[in-house]
Amino acid sequence: MAPQSFPAMASLPLYILPATVGSVLAFQFIWRTVRDHLVSKYASVDDIKGLSQARPEGSKVRGTAVVCGGSYAGLATARVLHDHFERVVIIEPEEWLLGYDARRVDSWSQEGKRARIIQYMSLQTTQPFVLNALRYMFPDWDATCKESDIRIAPFSLNYSWAGRTPKEPKNFFGGSIPDSMFATRRGLETALRRRVLDSKSYPNITQIAGQVTNFIVDEKASNRVAGVTYRAMGSGPDTREHHIYAELVVDCTGTAQSSLKWLSRAGFNTEIPKDTYDPKMRYTTFTFKITPELAAKLPVPGGFHRPSGGYIVSLPDAKNDNKGLCIVRNEGNLLSVCPGGWGTTNGPLMKDVDDIMAHCNSLKLDVPLPKWVLDTIDMLHEVEDDMYVSQVNVGPSFLMKFEKCKGLPTNYVALGDVVCRVNPLYGHGFAKALTGATCLNTILNRTRTSTTLPTTFGNDFFKLHANKIVPMWELPILIDYGQKSTIPVAGEKKSSTDGLRWYLSKVIELSFSDESAFVPTYLAITLLGGASIDLLHPVLAAKVAWRHLSGATHASTAV
Repeated sequence: MAPQSFPAMASLPLYILPATVGSVLAFQFIWRTVRDHLVSKYASVDDIKGLSQARPEGSKVRGTAVVCGGSYAGLATARVLHDHFERVVIIEPEEWLLGYDARRVDSWSQEGKRARIIQYMSLQTTQPFVLNALRYMFPDWDATCKESDIRIAPFSLNYSWAGRTPKEPKNFFGGSIPDSMFATRRGLETALRRRVLDSKSYPNITQIAGQVTNFIVDEKASNRVAGVTYRAMGSGPDTREHHIYAELVVDCTGTAQSSLKWLSRAGFNTEIPKDTYDPKMRYTTFTFKITPELAAKLPVPGGFHRPSGGYIVSLPDAKNDNKGLCIVRNEGNLLSVCPGGWGTTNGPLMKDVDDIMAHCNSLKLDVPLPKWVLDTIDMLHEVEDDMYVSQVNVGPSFLMKFEKCKGLPTNYVALGDVVCRVNPLYGHGFAKALTGATCLNTILNRTRTSTTLPTTFGNDFFKLHANKIVPMWELPILIDYGQKSTIPVAGEKKSSTDGLRWYLSKVIELSFSDESAFVPTYLAITLLGGASIDLLHPVLAAKVAWRHLSGATHASTAV
């Protein structure tokens, strides 16, 4: 009987092997298809490739596009609209932004102060997505950075979770992680303004000093606005109210959300659904001017002038601590040191280097901060007299769901902080503004053959934009909900995110020894086309499960 059973046994592998291979290939195809769909729907990493495709002059939308607000969002929006409209007008209240000081190459010598941007002198980091978008927007953007002393280097911030550092996914990116810019908000916004308001390159863009006060009602079409009224700003005699008739009005006024008042006065619906939660966070940015003598002495690994300006980003384990630290080198030999935390809005303000040291010593870490970090901070006493201190109590985060509001003007859109404000800890501010401008470009590219806007324009924009900012809203919620002080969105329970946050913590623990485990988190942080399912890939999930069940220990301390 044994010889008779042998052929059946031998044939079993021949049947299983092709079935197994077929199943694997089918799974890979389905996974890739689903992932590509999610990236296309929720990320702008591919959409930015459609920037700077200017229409021929005779094919541009007839009339004027008005951009209300001239900061990150307004400047990026104006640059996009220049490719599609005959005329673009930025209306910005701060008159000094019209002059040389607001466009100077040496931004660290700027004399003007932004009255309406509380974070103008606070810590900023930008993702590789931001650099890529600006490279598509502007020819020779890298040269603009060079003349502004903005370093372009690999996006290495030396992330540290409770004192342990993940392995950077260099192999995933072919041996070197993507580049980003290391610049302050002041430095990068000044460089952007210099490019956008260059009349030789973008002659159809003008900026005026004024305060928009109302929409102009379109008497012929009740579903549109005819333009805006504004009050001229400045010291001149002409401060009366003016009118600008427009084919499109874009609100880029930030958290002031000025257009909500204009909509109400013009009789449009302003019942816009809104989600809001409060992380109860405060952070302080100390900006130091590092002298050549001090730069030569600072014990930063690789030296003060090493390519990457990201020295360390220390984040807490929410189960044990609520405090973090970030140190970044920027243009003009400026060093930003930023201590902060959740639930600290009522505590004493930090004022000097000793306060930074006290904060560092209070961090609850599995592995202490590297000695060079503490030594570097201590040596900053030498330049303490010239430092600049910026305190920010982070306001509630919110998401305005314009896409669910019926009866808005068809030729009105809003983007940037008007639509969504997130915890600035995650550095999504400029990326969010560029995402909005890119969405605007995408919608306008769909109607390149028309010199008028379709009646669905505003609605089409808000639907597209709502999807694209989902990752920038959901990731902060996931992290912030882990802190006891955070007040959640009405009707939500912070505990609803406990399971996913636990799993994420296990993925991060795995990334201390396995660089492939850091890929999903890195893609999410950099906005380079991550998808929500990346963390759930069976291979990664199996690694996490095996590590958890086998009781593997941590690895890789901060350096």
